[in-house]
Amino acid sequence: MLENLRADFQRLRDIRSGSNLRVLVDALLFDSGFQAVTIYRTAHAVKKLRIPFLAPCLSRFGQWLTGVEIAPATQIGPGLMISHGQGIVVGQWTRIGRGCHLHQQVTLGAKDVGRIDQMPTLGDDVLIGSGAKLLGGITVGDGALVGPNAFLTRDVPVGGKALAPQAEVRPPKAPPAES
Repeated sequence: MLENLRADFQRLRDIRSGSNLRVLVDALLFDSGFQAVTIYRTAHAVKKLRIPFLAPCLSRFGQWLTGVEIAPATQIGPGLMISHGQGIVVGQWTRIGRGCHLHQQVTLGAKDVGRIDQMPTLGDDVLIGSGAKLLGGITVGDGALVGPNAFLTRDVPVGGKALAPQAEVRPPKAPPAES
């Protein structure tokens, strides 16, 4: 657990400037993404110890505090970065590789309640854009990009991109001609 937390902090440290102590205090007090990952790692360790009720209680506290719901049984590699951690949901059997980055409003979950054991698997260094929904037993390969607001139910190859349709930009309508 401590190795993964150290890697999470190192990734944050690489992005921010300042002393290690200042960055750590700032992250623990004000960075909801880092707080969510720290609480998840604690809940995951407690779940492995098979202490009843404590892991779900920690997970619920983390959800209340940060707006990020990460199930304690989720398998997450070191270096997870969560930006603007509101509305993120990570399902129970999801697997996330090392060095991944999730933006706000991301959902990693099952297609339906009857198949909750089929959750996404993210490779290493995957970037998931804001509002993306990844559902079902899909695999997102190493270094892949899932764009904002993508709705994904199919695999993405290593280094691939899954982008939502881009908004159509139209020029403004001309005002009616006056007579």
